[in-house]
Amino acid sequence: MSMIPFKRRFRFGMNCANCDNELIAPEWSEYRYERQVHHVWHCWKCDSCFETIVETKVTEDAMTSDEIFPSRMVG
Repeated sequence: MSMIPFKRRFRFGMNCANCDNELIAPEWSEYRYERQVHHVWHCWKCDSCFETIVETKVTEDAMTSDEIFPSRMVG
């Protein structure tokens, strides 16, 4: 019986900067500024740590942070 290698249709996370091991999710994430997210990654295979910063694009129909996190104040 022959084996067919599994091919992923979607790619999640990223690959380790040191050993190229696939990382599913960051160890820690932080929302910075209006359009920036900072991620800290840790590879369990080679014990390497590294950081990435993701810049998001702003479009006219994008929601503002006030729309996503509305105020709880009631008048």
